[in-house]
Amino acid sequence: MKTDPVITKNKFRLGIIFSLIFSILSIIIDLNNEIYWQIDELVYQESPNWEWITAVILGTGLLVVLIGLLMFKYWARNIYVYMFFPCLLIYLLPSLSWTFYSGFAGIFYELSIILSTLIWGILIVPSLYQPLFEKRNSEIYEK
Repeated sequence: MKTDPVITKNKFRLGIIFSLIFSILSIIIDLNNEIYWQIDELVYQESPNWEWITAVILGTGLLVVLIGLLMFKYWARNIYVYMFFPCLLIYLLPSLSWTFYSGFAGIFYELSIILSTLIWGILIVPSLYQPLFEKRNSEIYEK
């Protein structure tokens, strides 16, 4: 008896893509909000160089891992699972001590976080991620 996987590869890829789209939409909406810039002028503090270096390294690593997940690489799954919560600590950096989200930007930001957590949940449950990352028999025999 053949059972179809609960999460297909296309659904998984769409989750990753929409998570990125929602976070980018959140940023675009906030950057076009006048109240955001007024609050930024009041509470802005100069970021030390180590914060910029940390953010660039984590951002580059996240992009590489997401590309690996889109290609269903097992190493990307391991990195995403084990670095999910430590990467959330980036909000503890001193220059990110305040956050402001307008209504629509907050909605898109939360949708992005929900999808990211859903992807993490899929990647820790073996019955959900194993069908995504296993190679079909025909692919193995052709090589």
